[in-house]
Amino acid sequence: MEELKNLKKTIIESFREAMEFKAFTDLSYLFATNFVQIPGSKIRIVLGHSQYGGAVGLSDQEVTSADLPNHFSTAKNNYFFSLIHQQQVSLFESLFFDVIRILLSDRPERLSKKKQIDYESIFSSDTKEEIIWKLIDRELNEIKYKNVVEWFDYLNKMVTLPEIDSQDIEKISEAKAARDILVHNSGIINQIYINKSGGSARFTIGQKIDVSGDYTRDIWQLFVELLVTIVDSIIRKCEQEST
Repeated sequence: MEELKNLKKTIIESFREAMEFKAFTDLSYLFATNFVQIPGSKIRIVLGHSQYGGAVGLSDQEVTSADLPNHFSTAKNNYFFSLIHQQQVSLFESLFFDVIRILLSDRPERLSKKKQIDYESIFSSDTKEEIIWKLIDRELNEIKYKNVVEWFDYLNKMVTLPEIDSQDIEKISEAKAARDILVHNSGIINQIYINKSGGSARFTIGQKIDVSGDYTRDIWQLFVELLVTIVDSIIRKCEQEST
């Protein structure tokens, strides 16, 4: 139970740090944009692309005060929100599977009894605990390749979860699909995104995905609230069982 309580603290702190980074970076863009628009502000910056990209034909680029607001806007919309979204999806995945890891470590009998372990894994392990950790790692890696609905189904079979709105699970599926599209397909929507997102798909094939605006904030809120709800419900069950 103590591990779960510590995990709850980690969830809240990790997502707070992610949102704090977003807020402070937003402020930096805002302050910089306002500063260069002050009358009389004359800035000339030379980006030394040739120092690291000369071998592939990149040359230095001069940027003036008049150019900067557009550069700030492009960087924010095309890269900043994308990085924020990728980070918070990865954070959700990691913490979600930490919940499962804690439950399996506490009661290894929850592992599938139909699966086998190879001799090498046994002989290369010094202790029984090390073998169990290998089995847990294998189990988690297999689940990670399944879809989000199956993630929740797996967890629900171990510990009955509080009722979770199916639309929230679809939104998480879409958020993960959006992250995958950003990483693996340059942000261009394909059929894989449509299939993974289900009824929560926000774009059609060929469109460029957009994770800017309120989207990152709304997904952040869904992630942290759902994780805390799940952990709290498991902690309550543990407390009831121990009394």
